[in-house]
Amino acid sequence: MHGCEMILLAEDDSFVRNAMLAILEYGGYRVITAENGEEALRLFRQNRVDLLLLDVIMPVMNGVEAYRRIKELAPDVRVLFTSGYTSDDLDRELGEVKDVKLLRKPVPPDALLKAVREILDAEL
Repeated sequence: MHGCEMILLAEDDSFVRNAMLAILEYGGYRVITAENGEEALRLFRQNRVDLLLLDVIMPVMNGVEAYRRIKELAPDVRVLFTSGYTSDDLDRELGEVKDVKLLRKPVPPDALLKAVREILDAEL
């Protein structure tokens, strides 16, 4: 379940962001972090990224909008969303974004690493 790919992690809660960063680095991944979707978009343009790990609801620009904009630049980009919000909030935010994986926070470390590996290994 270990990897070496580059993951762009966007999470507005610094505690959650640092915990996910530590888990992903433990799993062998290289990780760049962002505090919001706008920063994630900027970092994506500057780096070769194998997977987006985006919190759905963030200030400045949420994860869904960041994903939409990044997908215009890289249509085959892989994404994994995370959220601690209710289903109603998520349905409203995700809107027409379909066929994406969503992990509910708090995410156990093994579940995070398993989901990341599955998405990276999936056929495009």
